[in-house]
Amino acid sequence: MNKYSLIKELSNLDNSREGRKKIAKAVMKDQTLFQSLIEIAFDYDNQVSVNAIGVLELIAEQKLDWFAYNLSYFTSNLTHLKDENAIKSASKICNLIAQEYNSKFDSPIKLIMTYEQLSELIEACFDWLLKDNKVSVKNQAMEALFHIGKKIKWIHYEVKLILDKYKPVESPGYVSKANKILESIAKIPSA
Repeated sequence: MNKYSLIKELSNLDNSREGRKKIAKAVMKDQTLFQSLIEIAFDYDNQVSVNAIGVLELIAEQKLDWFAYNLSYFTSNLTHLKDENAIKSASKICNLIAQEYNSKFDSPIKLIMTYEQLSELIEACFDWLLKDNKVSVKNQAMEALFHIGKKIKWIHYEVKLILDKYKPVESPGYVSKANKILESIAKIPSA
């Protein structure tokens, strides 16, 4: 498979999880397709890109270290996403990256991530948290910011302000996650 056949597969995708899993398995068997998949995810503003980022989400769950050498491209394009489903998948990937960044163990993500890449990820998560996105996107964003905030303290302060401000007008799912995040922040010394 090459980039063009990958585009064809993505354009014919029936938008089911099983269909995305099939393409994810093909990419995981041939890591050379991963770079093409990331490019497709951000090169087009159509359903092909949305499908590609959905496949990236499935790969991130199993092969997050593959993102390490593509972090610059990934993080610099986060704020260009417009489709809600693409943002949902990207927010999940960002949360996984944030957890890996905060891990006590060395990993390719932790070793390679630059300040600029981290800043772009933080910016995207704050944007998603503040804009009119689905609760699932906001929940992933607040969790990602919580993890990053363990190392960059000002983030917890900002997250607390935002969550306290928006809890009264948000859905029960948002409020539940916000309360868990606020409780976790409160348990961290000097948070």
